[in-house]
Amino acid sequence: MTQQQFNFQSRRERERDQEFLKNYGDIGIAAVLAASAARRKEQALQISRKLHTANHNAHD
Repeated sequence: MTQQQFNFQSRRERERDQEFLKNYGDIGIAAVLAASAARRKEQALQISRKLHTANHNAHD
């Protein structure tokens, strides 16, 4: 069985991303877009680690 990872985004997060792209997407600042993506990825990784730890502790 393979484990799938879903990156859930709340409505507010989606709206924030859309607003961000509306404001900065046309400018084409790759570094800003990359930093935003890296931040979201790091947050997802932190959540994944917390869930893994919680699941591991629940089965002890």
